[in-house]
Amino acid sequence: MEQEFSIAALARLIAADAARAYPGLGVAAVPDLAHRVETALRTAVQHERRACVAECERRRELWTETEEKAGTPASLRAEARFRANEAAVLADALRTRATS
Repeated sequence: MEQEFSIAALARLIAADAARAYPGLGVAAVPDLAHRVETALRTAVQHERRACVAECERRRELWTETEEKAGTPASLRAEARFRANEAAVLADALRTRATS
């Protein structure tokens, strides 16, 4: 059986480990610590996703500009169009994932 890997599960694991390492923490503090760790992890993940979306958008713009340049050879135009579309799809997927 595969162990659950989610931000919430990771936060609970960290809190449980902290409670074992620091017995004075107390059992009642473990859920609060898990919640605080989960919030911090979610914030970090959301920040990283936004940075990845921004990078995808930057690359989409770069490839779109390459495709639109008058001197760009036809073979590179096709490649640029493909890469711009791919960057747009990745950005969209990351944006969608950020809300789930």
